[in-house]
Parts: sequence; structure tokens; C-alpha cells
Amino acid sequence: MIRSGTHTSIHAALLAGAISLILAAGVWSAKSESSTNIKNIKPLIKQQQGPAATDPALQPDSVKPAQATPVVHHTVQAGDSLSSIFSQAGASQADLNRIMKADVEYLALETLQPGTELKLTFNEQGQFRQLALDLDPARSITYTRVGEDTFEYQKTVQDTHWVSEVLKGSIHGSFYQSAMNAGLSRAQIASIQQLLEHQLNFRRELRAGDTFSVIIGHERTASDSTGNTRIEAVSLERHNRTHTAFLFEDGNYYDQNGKSVLPAFRRLPTANSFRVSSHFNPNRLHPVTGRTSPHNGVDLATPVGTPVMSTGDGVIERVGNHPYAGKYVDINHGNTYKTRYLHLNKIFVRKGQQVRRGEKIAHSGQTGRITGPHLHFELHANRRPVNPLKADIPTAADVPETALKRFEQVAQYKLAVMSDAASRSNLMLAGVDTKFD
Repeated sequence: MIRSGTHTSIHAALLAGAISLILAAGVWSAKSESSTNIKNIKPLIKQQQGPAATDPALQPDSVKPAQATPVVHHTVQAGDSLSSIFSQAGASQADLNRIMKADVEYLALETLQPGTELKLTFNEQGQFRQLALDLDPARSITYTRVGEDTFEYQKTVQDTHWVSEVLKGSIHGSFYQSAMNAGLSRAQIASIQQLLEHQLNFRRELRAGDTFSVIIGHERTASDSTGNTRIEAVSLERHNRTHTAFLFEDGNYYDQNGKSVLPAFRRLPTANSFRVSSHFNPNRLHPVTGRTSPHNGVDLATPVGTPVMSTGDGVIERVGNHPYAGKYVDINHGNTYKTRYLHLNKIFVRKGQQVRRGEKIAHSGQTGRITGPHLHFELHANRRPVNPLKADIPTAADVPETALKRFEQVAQYKLAVMSDAASRSNLMLAGVDTKFD
């Protein structure tokens, strides 16, 4: 069900995503899962006098050593760093480095949100065994020791579904400020501008009184919001023209006539072709443990200083420097697609910057821990890595003929939903089909 109005929602009001931040040294707080005071990870037992102090059989249960595996909990706060967290918990920096090595294909530890729960587990001998964290209410990650010098990454994902809300507004001043007033986030505004910028000039062609309606999808578990959102439909009406974009089941966006609203992607991020030195392989085995250790992208044998281009229009989502991945850039290409570029030598973009297809974003290099210069390139679709050499990518094509009728039905229904939501207050409508992933 969709409740329409100035800021309307399906089902319930949902939490906004937390702001990611780069970690630096900060505040420590910890507690033991067995409710014992933690110091150097070993439970402290109050000493007794008399026979009971030396005869375990005479000790009351309340003072017997805890048998549970010691666990340290930490809630990430502004200014925290993994290095300080590990030091305070009694885990070695060597183990943190081993975990960062296991994280090189995921970069899940590069930025942690305030409020993220970390759990460090030790065995009875005090050896660090596992780091666990919750990325959001639906996704958790563990790094588990599988050998003396090796940790294994594992991600757990709960079932989720999408619910939608309709936001509407009118232009008074800039589109950015008008959209903020309607309840849209900065990231959502950037996505809308990216979807429609090839249809109109947001700075020059909008006038006071022009209106817009947006269907925002919110990802939820059975009981909680994950904080993840997506643009499911947008309609912007100006003068006698209407500009639209609809997310379809193939993960691409089309206008009301079934024409792609985004330009074609480049297959690779370099002007020239280079030898693939390592292929995408989700089933690659670790040479030491024999366990699955995927390679989530392709490695191109590029010399240091090779220009690296964005493969599509997008917004720079992350710029970082990982001890194993080296200097890297993440680009969000509008809800469905993201790309990642690792081992860079020099970066020319900043977080939040909009980039065009074919725009130079960096020079390739040899940063991080690698044996030779190369560019590691990844393509993610719907939050999952896919083979960039073979995956279906936006090609500026129309909706396939076999799916056109179904697309038209979805587009007409969503237009009706946005129209009703923009014209009447508190009108309850049937839920929108959001099964696009």
C-alpha cells in the first residue's frame, strides 16, 4: 500500500542510511559476553582465603572460572580505528593485517558506520579467532581464522524485500534544494539528476512551479530497514513536457516509451586493450587453505601511468587507500551498477564528484601488495560482483520486444501512482510491484 502526500510512505516511515566515515583513532568501549570484566581478554576471578581458595570442589559456582569463549563487543563511534580497537581488545596488529588481506576483494572494513557492532572472539588460550560485524540488519560479515596465518571472509545475508514510498515536490529555486525539501537525500538527488540529465538541463530549463514525483524503494528484513534505498520511478513535469525514468526487471532504466535513459557503458576502463593477467573467478581456491577465495574482478596488465576511465556516467562513492588493494576508486552508476578500480597510482577525482562515461579518473599503478603493475577492475550489479567481460551492461537500447508489454503495464501503473500521490493527500493505493532484483 502507498500513502501519498507531501512525504508519503508504503507501510511505515523508514530509517535513513547512516553516514559512512573513514576511521581514525578514538574511543573504546567493551564488554564480555560472559558478563566478566575484560582485561587482556581473560576473566578476572576474585581471590578467596582458606581451603576454598585451593580446592576447586569447595568453590561456589559464582566464583568458578567462566567456561564460555571470551568475546569482546565494541560499538563503533566517531573517531574509532580498527587498529586501536584491536589493541584495546588484546588482539595483535599482525592478525588485523591478515584480516585486511582477507578483505582485499571486498573492502568491507574500509569505512565503518557509527553504531556498527563489532565482536572479537578469542579461544580459551587467549588467541584471537574471529572478527564479526553487522553491515546492516540484513548483512553480517565474519573473518575467521582457518590457519595460523590465514583468515577467511564469509558474508551472511537474510531474506529482504522492498517497500516503496512516493515523494513529491515543486520547483522553488534550485532542483537540489526543492528535492531536499521534499525529503530526498543527497544520494537520491544525484541519482535522479543522472537519470534525467540527458533529457533536460536542470540549471537552465526548470521553472518555478514545475513539479516532480519519485517512487523510492526501501529494503527491509521482516522487521527492520537496512537503510538501503533505490529510485524505482521518477516523473518530472515542466511546462507541457514530462520526463520519466522507470527501473525495470532487468536492472536498467527506461523512459515511458521504453527507451534507455542512460548512455551505453564501456566494457573496459582503458582506451587500449591489455592482456587479462587474472580472470574473474567466484570459485577460485585459496592456494594454502584450499577454501573458496573468489577473485571479484579482472586484472589488466597495464603499465604504471596508464589512463583509467570511468566505464559509465556516475558519482564517485569512495576514494581510499587499502594496505592490500592500494589506492582505489568506487563509482556508483545509479542504484543498480557500481564499478571499482584498484592498485591506482594517481587519482584525479574526489568523493561525491559526478563523472561521465570515458572521463579519466586515475592512472593505473602498483599500489598495495601486488607482485607487478596492473589494474584490478570490478563491476557490481545489484550489490553482487559480476564478470565485467561478459555481464549484460546498459547499451542505450530499448526494452526488448518480448518484455515491452509488461514494461508498459508497470510504467503506466507507476505513473498513475505518482499522479494520484501528487494531487491528493492521504490517498491509500495498491502496492507497487518492486520485484526488479
